[in-house]
Amino acid sequence: MGMLDKEAKFATAQAVTATGDTASSNVYDAGNAASSDIGLARELWLNVSVRDAATSGGAATLTPVLQHSDDNSTFSDAQVGPTVALAGLTAGATLWQAPLPVGLKRYTRVAFRVATAALTGGTFDAYLSLDVQRNIARPSGFTVA
Repeated sequence: MGMLDKEAKFATAQAVTATGDTASSNVYDAGNAASSDIGLARELWLNVSVRDAATSGGAATLTPVLQHSDDNSTFSDAQVGPTVALAGLTAGATLWQAPLPVGLKRYTRVAFRVATAALTGGTFDAYLSLDVQRNIARPSGFTVA
């Protein structure tokens, strides 16, 4: 796993329950009122994953969405990830990995879009990285002969 800048984390173990959009707890400010040049020099990757398995009383779905804004008040969708059914919202699951699009506005965040039924549990992570994250959990407690 590459280094993670705490300022490039949109959400860390964020609880998401209500239907509709839940905005990430953090917003990335590119610091340029005219336009953002994030990702022009080197491609950055958006990573969205499940920290704690989601639960629901119904057939909930979750769609991660990258949103952007000129004023940190009115956000619009910049890129929409795949819709994942409840069965796919298991602990450690990677929901979406995508390079950031060029031309984002000054402020960016991730919205967790829940549909069909509310979630009753589960937490999610969303962050930017310099490389695609392929963290594969391996079993522990074994000996190599």
